[in-house]
Amino acid sequence: MKKIILLTFLILNVFSFSAYAELTAGKFKNNPEVDAFIDEMVKQHGFSKSYLRDVFNNTMHSGFTPKFMNKPAESVNTWAIYRKNMVNDIRIGYGVEYFRNHRSELIKAQNQYGVPAHIISGIIGMETNYGHSPMRFRAIDSIATLAFYYPRRAKYFQAELEALLLFARKTDTNIFDIKSSYAGAIGIPQFMPSNVLTYAVSGTGDKHIDIINNHLDALYSVANFLKKKGWKTGEPVSIKVQVKGKGYKKYVVANPCRGNKVSVGTLKKAGVRFPFQVTNDTKAILFTVEGSSGTEYHAAFNNFCAVFRYNPSIHYVLGVNYLGNTVGARAGAELFGR
Repeated sequence: MKKIILLTFLILNVFSFSAYAELTAGKFKNNPEVDAFIDEMVKQHGFSKSYLRDVFNNTMHSGFTPKFMNKPAESVNTWAIYRKNMVNDIRIGYGVEYFRNHRSELIKAQNQYGVPAHIISGIIGMETNYGHSPMRFRAIDSIATLAFYYPRRAKYFQAELEALLLFARKTDTNIFDIKSSYAGAIGIPQFMPSNVLTYAVSGTGDKHIDIINNHLDALYSVANFLKKKGWKTGEPVSIKVQVKGKGYKKYVVANPCRGNKVSVGTLKKAGVRFPFQVTNDTKAILFTVEGSSGTEYHAAFNNFCAVFRYNPSIHYVLGVNYLGNTVGARAGAELFGR
């Protein structure tokens, strides 16, 4: 176990050092797009032009960021590989420790929003490995690079850059002190800046919201996000099922959040077997992933799509569900379904 942890640490540090080697100064100076962005921020939000010019003059272009954006682990791997990499004994161990250390905060968030503690915990685990994958990059570097040097999603990241500047001003934070993932996600729940402004909430009732250092605020914010995205208390996320015959095939979809859900009773009649009791009138939809033993069939429920809106990846949602359930069970959590 110690050897595996050491190897993981070394890999993370090699990645970090190589990433820093690809930082380049001066690429945001004399850039017409940046100048236009600055003018709009001055006009729309009253920023000082000299302040914004100083920010961009000191922002570094991150050469590795677009490379990683093109190869996210959720999309390049099968479910079998993704699960092995993301839901392993090390992460589960960290999760049990995290759950026990922050049980009171998790239960408070669960009681406030109706989102199970184990699902909230699962998201924290998938996002930051329960705090063992620290944010090493300046958010301004990552987001500005993607805003002006990643044409495929430039419009989206320019909006996130706007939100990052607003967030820094609102919290009176030096923008160069805000650390993020390579894609610009911030804090314990790894919110993009626009989500920080929209969904971050205080767990203590204070006006100051801190999702970077305050675990109660962070866990409340995760639960608030899921609730606002349609989470229904008491319903499961997804279930691995067995199929028989051919009738079920017409209900299989590529994306479970874009197809039309049908009743569990209809799926049962079509040859779908559920491993435990689910009421016949509950709505669900079938999808497949490639597991270690071949094609797996899963039934997705309403809450699957709430988590999907946190990260639009089928593998990610399955990972949150599996990790959360495993950690919750080992930590002695009271679970709301599977």
